Amino acid sequence: MPEILFVSGVGRSGTSALVNLLNLHPGLLIGQERYFYLFRKNLIGPAHFEKARFLDVRPEDTHPQAGLRPGRGDPAARFDQARYVGDKYPSLFRHFDHIFDAFPKARHVYILRNPLSVIESYDARHANPADAWKLTWQDGLAAWNESLGRVSALPPERLHQFVLRQYETLYASPAAMNRLYAALDLPPLPEAQLIPFAEKFAALNDKPVARRDELRAAVARHADWAAYARLCTLIEAAADGAAVPAIAGTGH
Repeated sequence: MPEILFVSGVGRSGTSALVNLLNLHPGLLIGQERYFYLFRKNLIGPAHFEKARFLDVRPEDTHPQAGLRPGRGDPAARFDQARYVGDKYPSLFRHFDHIFDAFPKARHVYILRNPLSVIESYDARHANPADAWKLTWQDGLAAWNESLGRVSALPPERLHQFVLRQYETLYASPAAMNRLYAALDLPPLPEAQLIPFAEKFAALNDKPVARRDELRAAVARHADWAAYARLCTLIEAAADGAAVPAIAGTGH
């Protein structure tokens, strides 16, 4: 049985792109909100990551836009060779008590994005009449604060199970992406496979965003900068090679 790996952060922080990046690697098979409804109800358990159940996507598991999209190859064969299987749920921070109880040894990849970009993305989706997104930028800022606050407050022995990465640097180069795989004790991928991610990231950064001083002022006043600084410090201390500095007596 592979190890369990969860992907989280906060909405609009690049968790879907992170799953696509992880699923490029043959050692990983991660769902795109594969068990969305079960996470929300705290019904997720180890049995859901056994091979037959994990590959059996049911309507009651998740919404139509989600599920199991492993990218290359047959999912069953991917499962057999994977070191990790798991799922992405951006709001996992709201269910940590259940997850830590049900999966005490699971690994986690948590992606951190600056708060202005997160709430701008919330706002753009909310303003799009063709998008069913209902959450406002105020909802986004509250979720960002809650997520970072809960993760930064985790005890060291729990944070040791987390690989923390910043959105702004993870997708910037193949080398940064391969350091993520290395942090999960996986071998690197050829640069040619990772360059499209870096190019897409660069193209997104080149897109103009309308300036809204109301949003900028709200972020300046109300973002939890202390939690952000703590997580950034952990990322720097890990030297791009481990989840957090090693703590005696912990492991996964």
